Amino acid sequence: MRLPTNNKGFTLIELLVVVALIAVTALYAVPSFTNLIANNQVRSTANNFVGFLNYGRAEAVKRGRTVRLAPLNGADWDSGGILWVDGDGNNTFDAADTEIRRMDDVPNSISLTGSATTIGFRGNGYLTPAGAAEFSLEVCSSNVDDGTDVFVGFSGRVRTAARNCP
Repeated sequence: MRLPTNNKGFTLIELLVVVALIAVTALYAVPSFTNLIANNQVRSTANNFVGFLNYGRAEAVKRGRTVRLAPLNGADWDSGGILWVDGDGNNTFDAADTEIRRMDDVPNSISLTGSATTIGFRGNGYLTPAGAAEFSLEVCSSNVDDGTDVFVGFSGRVRTAARNCP
């Protein structure tokens, strides 16, 4: 008399069907994740810059002196930024000035385009020079159409808005 045997496990056909279903699902999911990652990079870069601006304004108010922000390479915000106390008032970072903080450069797929190459906050938190109405910065990615605008009003208030990038 023979006892019944129970086969445990999957057959090869069942395994191939499951692998095929996973592959089809992945084909639809991966492009969505690519857009999600690119959008998060844009938002993260914009939020880092907003934090950098707010920190600069807070330092200006705390110290009661003009604090300036400029791109690290002097011309391009993509290179990162530097924040310093402008001790000699010449609007450029040099040996007479005190560096407060640096912001790292942004990922290659992200572009930052600012309306000025240097901005500052006075001791009362207002934007300087006094004639400046507003500073704006566009944060865009080559991978997605959605971007972020960062604005600093004359009063020093930092705000963001969604934008469509070219």
